[in-house]
Amino acid sequence: MDKLVFIIDDDQVYLSFMKGHFNKMIGYQVETYTEGNEAIKQLSHKNPFLIILDHHLTDPNRDGIFYLRKIKRMKSSVPIIYITSDNSDSIKNEAIKHGVNTVIIKSESFLVQLRTAMDDLKSSPKKGIFSKLF
Repeated sequence: MDKLVFIIDDDQVYLSFMKGHFNKMIGYQVETYTEGNEAIKQLSHKNPFLIILDHHLTDPNRDGIFYLRKIKRMKSSVPIIYITSDNSDSIKNEAIKHGVNTVIIKSESFLVQLRTAMDDLKSSPKKGIFSKLF
């Protein structure tokens, strides 16, 4: 059975990029969401192996931290990779405080960072955490 990955990002370029990356990997099924509310609805009756969540979503009243809190209340053991184009320490620290496993900055090294995070997850499945912060 394939491992389900939720990707929540309103940036179509990164969304397509990540979906394409996972589609090339054997053993993964990807569901993409451009809105946090839709992902939360689906999360209520699905059990993803991994969630990739963007900080900057189009909803002006809710950012990724808002949805991160909801996700952690619903599925506390699911690893979360938090992605953002903002390299500020305050966003990284806030995301870590609320339980993300890895923070990845949207940059030229994005794919390398994503692969490293996935390798960390594969090497420590019992812990269910990633060891690196980007």
